Order: sequence, then structure tokens, then C-alpha cells
Amino acid sequence: MLKNYLKISYRTLWKNKVFSAINIVGLAIAMSACLLILHYVNFELSYDNFRKPTVYRIADYAYLNGEMVGKRAQTPPALAPAFQREIPEVIEAARLVHTAPLMSDPVMQVGDRSFHEDKVYYADAEFLDMFSFNLVHGNRDLALTQPSNVVISREMAEKYFPGQDGYGEELMFYMGEWGNTQLKVSGVFENIPENSHVHTDFIISFNSIPWNLDENWDWGNFYNYVELAPQSDLAVVEGKFLEVLEKYLGESLAEWRKAGYTSTLNLQPIQDIHLDSHLEAEAAPNGSRKMVWFLTLIAIFILVIAWINYVNLTAAKYVERAKEIGIRKVVGSSKRQLIAQFMTDSFMVNGLAAISAIMLSQLLMPFFQTLTKVEFSPTPSSGMSIGVGALFLTGTLLSGLYPAFVMSSFQPLQMIRGHLKNPSQGVPIRKVLTIFQFAASIALIAGTLGVSRQLGFMQEQDKGLNMERTLIVKGPGIKDSTYQQHLVFFKNEVNKLPQIQKVSVSSNIPGKELSWARQFYQPAQPENGKGINIIAIDEDFFKLYGADFLAGRNFSPKVTSDRGNLIINETAARQLGFENAEDATQNTVIWHESDEDTYAKMIIGVIRDFNQESLHKEVGPMVFALKEYLNAPWAGEYYSVKISSGDYPTALSLIEARWEQAFPNSPFEYFFLDDYFNSQYLSEQKFARIFSLFAGLAIFIACIGLFGLSSYMTLQRTKEIGIRKVLGASIVSIVAILSKDFFVLIASASVIILPVIYVVMKNWLQNYAYQMEIQWWLLGLPILLVWFVALLTVSLQTIKTALENPVNALRAE
Repeated sequence: MLKNYLKISYRTLWKNKVFSAINIVGLAIAMSACLLILHYVNFELSYDNFRKPTVYRIADYAYLNGEMVGKRAQTPPALAPAFQREIPEVIEAARLVHTAPLMSDPVMQVGDRSFHEDKVYYADAEFLDMFSFNLVHGNRDLALTQPSNVVISREMAEKYFPGQDGYGEELMFYMGEWGNTQLKVSGVFENIPENSHVHTDFIISFNSIPWNLDENWDWGNFYNYVELAPQSDLAVVEGKFLEVLEKYLGESLAEWRKAGYTSTLNLQPIQDIHLDSHLEAEAAPNGSRKMVWFLTLIAIFILVIAWINYVNLTAAKYVERAKEIGIRKVVGSSKRQLIAQFMTDSFMVNGLAAISAIMLSQLLMPFFQTLTKVEFSPTPSSGMSIGVGALFLTGTLLSGLYPAFVMSSFQPLQMIRGHLKNPSQGVPIRKVLTIFQFAASIALIAGTLGVSRQLGFMQEQDKGLNMERTLIVKGPGIKDSTYQQHLVFFKNEVNKLPQIQKVSVSSNIPGKELSWARQFYQPAQPENGKGINIIAIDEDFFKLYGADFLAGRNFSPKVTSDRGNLIINETAARQLGFENAEDATQNTVIWHESDEDTYAKMIIGVIRDFNQESLHKEVGPMVFALKEYLNAPWAGEYYSVKISSGDYPTALSLIEARWEQAFPNSPFEYFFLDDYFNSQYLSEQKFARIFSLFAGLAIFIACIGLFGLSSYMTLQRTKEIGIRKVLGASIVSIVAILSKDFFVLIASASVIILPVIYVVMKNWLQNYAYQMEIQWWLLGLPILLVWFVALLTVSLQTIKTALENPVNALRAE
């Protein structure tokens, strides 16, 4: 019996080649697009799955008078050891800290090979085991127990020790103002997979840091991780955090509470960090679970649209098989057997489409990986395979059942007599499905326009600084006592170049998250202290970037007192309690370095707020001080060079030549600021590319179905078209009459989907501090585009038929 079903299905497909091709091609494109999206979604959901599920990061949520004022991924270094001592459920704890809070611009050197390295961390010995590092050389339990030990990635071993494994070798580690030290390679680990929330190339033993940090509760720039005993109750463990803090910080906590400050420590499963944690000081840019679900929804939309095409085309096409079905019923075929035949047709079409989709998705995988900038495995996980298989079977079953039940329900006599040209059964359902197609198309176009417009809105906004033609050179990592003289020489020599307008040195640059902050307050208001970020600069910083002063003046090398003075932005002035910018200038604030160290500082100027980071965030308070006179070896160092001409290669080569003269042992590394600043929007850019591509595919698939359905409907009304033409109807009026039904469906879809689009778009924009306005054209243009596509698709076949000889149309059956 199955063989007979398959034979009939094959003959039916072959007889109706065009409609079969439309169904198979549409389904194949939809399935391959769905597979590609699910590969990416599966990758995003897989972050840190190769690590222990019982490892958690401790995050700090801060409140002022009950209102949240900060959520930070970094916490003090005393937490991990204290929790391991005091909380039985904590079976292991480790700290991790990047070099940024400790030193500026570290450099690794072996022989004549020296490079700035960004992925350098210090970590406790337990970190390697907690994070399931795979050491190809060395002992994981012992590798970080001794000072000056370092474990490196296989990639770095090949980079610094080509042709060797690197194990047991030595690296010279230059730590900026801290000087240098020799590190011994005590282990080599496999390169960390991309789906990790933290990426490290060098991990130095934590006890190499020259301070005892086990009792330090003030320095909040460390990542603290704990591993809990299996089956531990997270709420119970988090409840014990406060008990530990009371034990070690009782008096300080009481003072903070009097001032209205409270905080809670929360356990974050490391597997949730990439998609769900959007805190200050994340170890790496995170993804977004909302984007993952949006892409999953697009994948489902694409498949559903393709299956709707199949249902509509199949149900319409089955009218031609009415006599065949009627005869089958007369000779004894049961309803169950007819349904089985129709389901075989469905499985054959979907099966051929699935095979084509697998081959097509593998063919397109390199392109898709380039588009997403993610190297994920083309082999699906077992969970993904099961999910895709279940989705395929469900869709095939549902898309086949509807036409099967509709056609098997007619009376045999009706079918044999051919009274099913326009059967009423199923028409309302087909209209509902078509309305869904149009609604989904409108939503996808609106989503594409919305994402692109918000991204453009953020990039077009005035940031408050002039970042054009600005080259950034990383400060020298190899320094000695003569560094300041070399810096002056470099600035003077570069400033002499005709291609250069100005050079400035700062601890931070626009686009880089600020990590250096201290408490500031007015002398008479210590209870109103505010945590304010600090940027160390020179006298040329504001001139180079074109910052506007609201009040006061810039630093001057001729005014000796400026060495200890400050400039603040208008947000800092407001938070410190000054009514306006003029009130802040020539007033004193207290720089609270620690309980033992406070410094009175004069404010000499207030600058207009500028966006230090992307427009995801509001402008925060900032304090600026002269870098040369600050003892802050942890502060970063960047040289900003404003280029006056468009001949960048010449300017770059001249700058590099001056660098070699001033800092002959330090690597010369550079980038352009506008590219660096806009890299903060890479996540949105990638999402916009993926969204646009697959939204376009979904609309294309809908057009395939619309073309097939309109072709069939036009074929059914060929005689009507001939009569109308003989009676004098124009081609335009014929197209209008035949298009009317589709336009009614589009109007219905628009009424249903527009409120949904508006609400979803409004909710999505809440993720941004600076939001575009939802203008009328963002909602109206998608409808017009869908109307245009539908008109074009329906018109092609209608015009072709209307242009034929009406005599041929009148003879049509």
C-alpha cells in the first residue's frame, strides 16, 4: 500500500511540475534559512556550556534610597576567600582580574618579539579547575600556585615560541610604570572556545600581585567566582552573603545605610552571563537573549510562511484532482486511505525540500559565518537535531492534514461532476493563513526598518566631541624613569609634521568603558559623596577633541596650581550639588581616595557632556585631572593624534618613524577612533544584517506562494477575463478586479499587525538611553511595500492572460 501511495505521489508531482517546483523551492529555501538561524541561535545559547554548571559569578547591585544606581560584574578581592571560609556550600572560590585596573598597556616579550596583549589576567590557582581548562602541558592543579607563573594559550605558545610547545620557557612581562618581571610558562591550555564569556591568552598566578588582597574590601575591580556544592539552594547561599559582610564590614555597612546606600550580592550562573548579564565592567561584550528570540521567531515565521504557501497551493490544486478523488471514493477508498495518500504527498514534498535544504544550508554556511562573524560548528548538536526533526515532522503533518481533510470530506458525486471549481470549504481558513503571511511580511519589513533606523540614529547623533581623523596609538608598555622626556620628545616631533594638527595623551579614549572611579563630595556634604569616573589627560585633550566649556577654563601649563586642579562635566556638577556650571567653578571638592587619604581639589572648569560610551547608556559623571601629576600606574595610556590631511598612509609612516625614535623597544599599535567608537554597535549591526537578510527571504518566500496562488486563480478565471475583455474592459480594470481580494487581505493584516508592531518596537527601544521617534513612515512604508509586491506579483500573470486572444480565453475550461 505504501508503495502505491509513493507511486501516485511521484506521478502527481511530475504531472504538476511548476506547482511542485514552487512548493519544493519555497520550502527548501525556508528550511535552509531556518537551519542557518538555528545554528546561530544554538551557538548563542551554548556559551560556557562546556564548563561546570555549579560555578557562579558574584555580582553587586547598588541602591540609593531604594532606587537601583548600579549593577556591577566586578567586586572586591576579599569576597572569594571570605565566602570560601565562611559558607559551607562554597566548595571552591577564585578571583580573576584583568591587568587594566593594575597597570597600563602591558607588553609581553620573548627575544625580539614583543606585542601589546589585551587578554592578560591574574587568577587564583583554583580558577583553572573551576573553569575546566584543558592543559596540554603542565599540571592544572599546580600551574598557578607559585608567584611569577603563567599559563598561556596554545595560540600564544605558537606566537612567542614558534616550533616549540612553550612549556617551561620564560616571558618578559612589561607592566608599564610598574617596571618588568620574568614569567615562567607553567602550563599551556587549549585555545578558549569563542562561546565563552571571558577570553584569556595569559593567566598569571594571583599571588604574583605584590599586595595582600585577601582582606581588601575597597578595591572593586575583581571578578569573584564560587563553585557551590551540588543541589545547593541559591537563595539560602545568597542569604548568607549578608552575614559574612556584617562580620567583616559591620561598621562600614551601618555608615553606608545611614547615607541611604545599600547593596546586594547576587549569584550569576556563568552559563547565563552572555545573554542575560548586562552589567558594568563585563569581561567581554555580551549578546542579547531578546535578539536570540527575535531570530528564532524569524526562523519560525519563514517556515510557517512556506508551509502556508504549501497549504494554499495544495488545497487550490486539489480541485483539479476532484474527479480522481471521487472515483477513488466510488470504488471503495475510505476516508482514512485518502488522508494517507494526501499525507504521503505532503511528506514527499517536504522530504525533498528537507534534503535540498540540508545541502543548501551546508553550501551557504561559510557565507553565513562571515555574515555573523562567528565560527560555529556546522554539525548540529543532538538537542538541535531533535528539535529540528520534531519541528519538521510537526509542520509536515499540520500542512498535510488540512487539505487532506478538506478534500476527503466532499461527496463523490460532486467530485465526479466537477462541481468544485471554487469550493467553499477551506476558503475562510486559506484567507486567515494568507492574512498571517501578509501580517508577518509587514512585521518583518517594519522590524528591519526599525533596527536600521535606530542604529543610524545612534551613529548620527552629536557625541559632543570631534572624533574625525583621529588616530589612536597605544602608549608604550616598556617604560623607565626617562619616560616623560621621551613623551615630550614624541609629542613635539609629531606636532611639527604638516599632516598633524595636535597630539594629546590620556588614560582613556571615547568608546572605552571607564573603570577608574573614586568618591567625590563638597567639603560640607561628606554624606552626599558620589562615585565619579576619572580620566587623566594633558592640556591638549579638550582642544584636540573640540570639547565645549560651559564655564571656567582649560588646564594651562603656565599655571602651576593646575597640577592639582580638576575639570568636571555638567553631569558631575549636577550630582555634586551645584546648581549650574558657573557655581561649580572655583569651588573645592574632596577627592576621597580611601578612608586614610582625602584630597581637596579646585574645580577650574565645567565642560558640556559628551558621550564617552555608546548611546546605549546615558552620559555619566566625569572628572578630569592632569595625568603627568597623578600617581596612577593603573591608568591606561593612549596617544590621540589629530590628522589634518587625507593622506593617512604618509601621516602614519611619519608618526611610526617618530615613535621608533622615542620608544624603540615598544611595539607600535594603532587604530582609528571613529572605527573604534562605532565598534560598540557591532551587535546591532550584526543583528540588522541577519534580520534584514532573513526578513527579505521570508518576503521572497511569501511572494513565491503569492505568485503560485495568483497564477492558479488567474487560470481558474481565464474565461471570465476573456468575457470582460470582449465587453471592453481594460487591462488595468481587469488587474484591479482580480487584485481586489488580495488587497482586502492586506488591509485586514495591516489593521491586526500595526498595534503589535508599535508595542514591540516601543518595548525594544527601552534598551537604549537615546531612542529614535517611531515616525509614521516606519509603520506606513511596510504596508505600501507589501501592497506593491502583491500588486506586482498578481499583475504579472493577470496581464499575461489579459493580453492573449480573448477567443482562446473563451474556449478555456
